[in-house]
Amino acid sequence: MNVLYLCFQNINHIGLFCLFHGLPNCFLGPLYPTSGTASSAIDDGSSPKITLLRPFFYFGRTYNSIYVNHNGHLTFDAPWYSYVPQLIPMHGLRDIIAPFWTDLDNRGNGQIYYNQYTSGSVLQQATRDINQYFPGLNFNANWVFVATWFEVAYYPTSGTRTTVQAVLISGGQYSFVLMNYGIIASTTLRIQAGYDTIGSTHYYVLPGSFTSAASGSNSNFRLSSNVNEPGRWAFRTDHGSTGCTFNDLQASFLPVLLSDSAKRNLHHKR
Repeated sequence: MNVLYLCFQNINHIGLFCLFHGLPNCFLGPLYPTSGTASSAIDDGSSPKITLLRPFFYFGRTYNSIYVNHNGHLTFDAPWYSYVPQLIPMHGLRDIIAPFWTDLDNRGNGQIYYNQYTSGSVLQQATRDINQYFPGLNFNANWVFVATWFEVAYYPTSGTRTTVQAVLISGGQYSFVLMNYGIIASTTLRIQAGYDTIGSTHYYVLPGSFTSAASGSNSNFRLSSNVNEPGRWAFRTDHGSTGCTFNDLQASFLPVLLSDSAKRNLHHKR
């Protein structure tokens, strides 16, 4: 009964997939609505430039547009087609939010959706979530942007299904990012999850990145959390000291080091 309850509480294609395929552990993750404009079915593609209905503050910079890149990341100034994840901190020239940076391919199955909300139940949900995770701010969301990589396959294996989300939330002077994880298919591809800023003045790496714990039913992304809600990671992004701040406490860095042989074996398309 617990399995059915979880599925019906999150009634969408993931829930139906879970029920119809008889999965023994129906864990859908704490997803926001999986709907909106569908990006084109292009390998290593990106959405067009999306004009934001509210400005988004990201560690000292204000952005009015965004790109949903097909390989599991968001960028602000231009699309980015990189399918081989790089180690964060990159110390580069790009602000990036990467809930699931790997080689994804939406040509065979899956959709990449994006949607904006300025009223309604999604704003109410965001307000509740942020006040729970960051108490004392008296926060009221006035804008939510949801990007969902919904049941998307890994390149080039059509049929694998992975669902992840990036949720951007703003209200007044505050801004936040949620990373939500649903069903994550197993893969041997390298996966990076986290965020980075220009020059890496602020960055965070989700534990499990670049390890076997990134994918599959035991993915650390979907089973762990920094807000005590498995499958969800929450970050305040309007300001912060070097690294990630949560509830005004600085989190430790989580850099991942690769051996020379591991670096040589990073995935490249043939």
